[in-house]
Amino acid sequence: MGKELDQLRTELDRLRRRECELLQELSDVRAAAEIQSKKIDDIIEMQSVSVIDRLPVETLSRILHFALSVTRYKEWERHPLWKRQYAGVSRRWRDIILNSPLFWSSICVGFGWPSSYIKMHLARSHEHLLDITIRQWSSDDELADPLLRCSRRWRSLTICFIFTSRTLCLVRDLLSDLRGLSFPHLKQLHVEGYGRFNVKFLTAG
Repeated sequence: MGKELDQLRTELDRLRRRECELLQELSDVRAAAEIQSKKIDDIIEMQSVSVIDRLPVETLSRILHFALSVTRYKEWERHPLWKRQYAGVSRRWRDIILNSPLFWSSICVGFGWPSSYIKMHLARSHEHLLDITIRQWSSDDELADPLLRCSRRWRSLTICFIFTSRTLCLVRDLLSDLRGLSFPHLKQLHVEGYGRFNVKFLTAG
């Protein structure tokens, strides 16, 4: 009886060791399967992502900024629509456009830009230098004070208008409002009156 009991205990120990070995083997197999599954998912994801979205954030940001650059005055009217369309392409594009001050550093007063859109640019540009284009101006406008308070961030100022006695008064009011302000980073001042004159100034520095 004692010998038989010893044999049973020995067999039980062997089975338990085998059980542990099988459990470890199962764990290893599951881990290996998980790795292979992730590799497959990564390949599928890469195949489904467009080439442009595989670019680094900095490179894609430069491309989008170039695409949104305004080269003609009439394009200012369509700029808000373009920015919304680009931001709607994908979540990645939206995050890049919304979170980069570079996309909010060019501001236009006039050409149909609503005040809310201009205020959004002032807020999202943070401390980035600003390129300002002014088509309309009124000292009493709610935008005048926020813009003037940011004069230390102005990098360029373009004043464009149709040459009439009324617009000349507006320009005079604007220049009067600018008097006494500080423009430590202003590199370029461009004044353009359609059909009459076109003057470009490069500031010192």
